[in-house]
Amino acid sequence: MEVREEVRQLAEPIAAEDGLELVDVEFLVQGGRRTIRVLLDRPGGIRVGDCARFSRRLSDCLDMNQTVSGSYHLEVSSPGLDRPIKTLEAVQRFAGQRVALTTAVPYDGRRNYEGELLGPSEGRAGIRTDEGDEYWFVWAEVKTAHLVVDPWAQLRRGGSTR
Repeated sequence: MEVREEVRQLAEPIAAEDGLELVDVEFLVQGGRRTIRVLLDRPGGIRVGDCARFSRRLSDCLDMNQTVSGSYHLEVSSPGLDRPIKTLEAVQRFAGQRVALTTAVPYDGRRNYEGELLGPSEGRAGIRTDEGDEYWFVWAEVKTAHLVVDPWAQLRRGGSTR
């Protein structure tokens, strides 16, 4: 089993016990340095104390299970404003918001889409582009998807940023 999946299996119950959502797990090797990056969220946002408590508990589990041999760096944080969308449950939660989506294979000659997230519906997620076109994708064929933060959107709609 790959390290990323092992970490996910250890991290999910720890996150659930604390009422946290496990958004993503990454295992990176850069210049000989191994990093495990865990993204957590919860309704209303995640706090530094949540990340610190989770980090201590996960680190103990990783060491006890010897998931990663040798040294590694563990990073635990919130997913940020450009939060990745990793599951159909997240598609449901963030439907109506602006996203950027990349497919594994081209549709209509393109792989990159941006617009309003639609769905889910029958295992698929949709996107409505600014031109008003709708595209629907089998979720397994979506390579990446993340929220797009547009600080000027409210101004374009005639609102205030205050």
